Amino acid sequence: MSRHPNYVGEFMLWTGVAIVSLPALYGWQHLTLISPIFVYVLLTRISGIPILERRADQRWGDDPDYQTYKEATPIFLPF
Repeated sequence: MSRHPNYVGEFMLWTGVAIVSLPALYGWQHLTLISPIFVYVLLTRISGIPILERRADQRWGDDPDYQTYKEATPIFLPF
């Protein structure tokens, strides 16, 4: 369903925390809702997935089964 389900779980965790905390926030505290966006950008653009994808491509990049897996499986969000 996803090549990086642990990162999807991390993103869902922080999204859930933001949603649950929403009723308790007021004023400038609403800035904390940036957290899920920050986690998403961090995992998909900066530190998480790009590093793992590069390493996987170096290790299994020539393997036809790996190429099929990459084409058939979404990188982050399922479906």
